[in-house]
Amino acid sequence: GSAASSPIAMAPMHIVLAGGLAAAMALNVCEAFVPLHHSSALLSKSLGKAGAWDLRGAPSCRVRSNVSPRSIAAAPKMDSQSKVSAAEDFWTRPRTTNANYGLFFEVTTKDRPIWITGLRAGGHSFAAHDEYTRMKIRVLTADGSAVGKELDEKAWTLLGEADDFKIPRVEVGEIMPQYTSLPFKPVQIPANSGRAFCIHTNKKTGIALRRKLNFDSNNLADPYFREWTDGVTDESEHFKLVAGLVPGEKLFADVSSANNARAFVGVVEYQLTDPSK
Repeated sequence: GSAASSPIAMAPMHIVLAGGLAAAMALNVCEAFVPLHHSSALLSKSLGKAGAWDLRGAPSCRVRSNVSPRSIAAAPKMDSQSKVSAAEDFWTRPRTTNANYGLFFEVTTKDRPIWITGLRAGGHSFAAHDEYTRMKIRVLTADGSAVGKELDEKAWTLLGEADDFKIPRVEVGEIMPQYTSLPFKPVQIPANSGRAFCIHTNKKTGIALRRKLNFDSNNLADPYFREWTDGVTDESEHFKLVAGLVPGEKLFADVSSANNARAFVGVVEYQLTDPSK
């Protein structure tokens, strides 16, 4: 297959926990939730009496590809002058028991422009009997919010598509999810603005997603279970991800209700500088 449909293998690495613990804990995607420079503080909050790692309250985070605390098969991205680029990976919180044909969602920037250079996602655990889900897939974008554009095909621009796309299955509760890159072209988002994205497949359980787990929760100390304030499902230093509606089998023909909004699950690849320069 093409590079866009090739899974990215991630090997676990070992770190020694802070606090004088004698043993090292084997971590893999856990580092995606806890940046290395924050690990001591967050580990003290995340380790319970039994010393078990609890991903539920762990925040999503960004990881610089050239200083990643994880071991990744791919080498750091290089620009035309062979210098390490400023590319970063932002990992969302994990999936729930939900999957669908796809998703509308939005990326809203903060005080500086960004370039979204790629999206990585996973397939539903029940979607196929083998390692991969095979499907047709399209990734599209629209200026501004997705709200009101879910049935307006003319508002969207195609970023990439594939007819026999292979995407790894992701299990609920899996601490080492294997996400793969979706067909995609880099997109710039100016500062203090938003851009809508749409992922659509021909499989009812094509893409693993996340839903609200506790609609009436007031536990704001737990970011995984709290309400999606203003629709924001995940947040990095430079942007926010906003939940959106779910398209049906025929894109732009039917869509879910607002009560069934879902969150993108996976990795947002981005840069703070133009990747073409």
